[in-house]
Amino acid sequence: MTGRHDTVPRLAAGLLAGAALTGLARQAMRHRRVVRGQGDEVLFETGRHNVLAYRFTEAATSVPAGAPVLVFETGMVSTAEHWCWVQRSLGRDHPTLTYSRAGYGRSEFRGDEPFTLRSAALDLEDLVRHVCGQRPVVLVGHSLGGYLAMLSAESMRDLVRGLVLVDPSHPGELLRSPAQAKGAKQITFNLTSMPQSTRLGLGELLATPPWVDLLPGDLQGLCLDQYRDRKMWTAAQREWRATQKEFLDYPGSLPKIGVPVRLVAADRTHVTDKTASELHREIVAAAPVGDMRVIERATHDELLLRASLASQVADEIREFMRGLDEGHRSAEGAS
Repeated sequence: MTGRHDTVPRLAAGLLAGAALTGLARQAMRHRRVVRGQGDEVLFETGRHNVLAYRFTEAATSVPAGAPVLVFETGMVSTAEHWCWVQRSLGRDHPTLTYSRAGYGRSEFRGDEPFTLRSAALDLEDLVRHVCGQRPVVLVGHSLGGYLAMLSAESMRDLVRGLVLVDPSHPGELLRSPAQAKGAKQITFNLTSMPQSTRLGLGELLATPPWVDLLPGDLQGLCLDQYRDRKMWTAAQREWRATQKEFLDYPGSLPKIGVPVRLVAADRTHVTDKTASELHREIVAAAPVGDMRVIERATHDELLLRASLASQVADEIREFMRGLDEGHRSAEGAS
């Protein structure tokens, strides 16, 4: 006797349902690992009711009283762990503060008001004032985090002694750079489906991105979990919408930068986007004192994620800090 014709479709539907349930179960387990984080983060609620997970470490060696705290600000689709190579290199000789913005990793977005880049900068200011008190700080920002660092420096003039901007975003880039405008379309397309797909348990299907293998072994599992978790993509979508709106409405003036700046650029950024070099020079020129260093054979993300390149970034920050210290001591001597 010939079998029923609907047997195969029903079997296929059952297999798909089973796969979906398995995906959701794994998603739940993965999400629990993400919100557990490294386990030693401290949680802080900002004035906008967002909860930020942070790690603060004093220098392992003796440092002068009043030595600035290095505060690290991540790019979009990034967590505090992306600073690991740089932070581990600098943490011996400098106090450091790393954190994940609201919605990423252990941090939670709970704000009642619409998200803006300015609100993210205010979250950072709340965190810095809570953790550092009156201690001076140097803000170190990568990509979008570089622009957020500029915004924060404007509102924390009493604390910020300097800025290190690592391949930073410029608020005019979507209007002036054809390469960035083209890339924006791809980002918008990707972020249209990722939050919902990962919420449905399909994060398991995302291939391991090559950059995960560049990280220290003790962080690779956590960072892969973060990449496949819905929180990262929901936060990225929220930030990208705000970034597009604010950058496309760019009035033509950068945030007021009243402190020395070092801009560390990836050479591949300048090679693939000629406008990027011009935009980076504008940022440096907006500071009272500034310079730009270009790291060879480096891409935008590998500046932080590849150990050998991150070591060069750390060296640039270390040299910048020495210059600030010498300038500070000279100013004290003259007073």
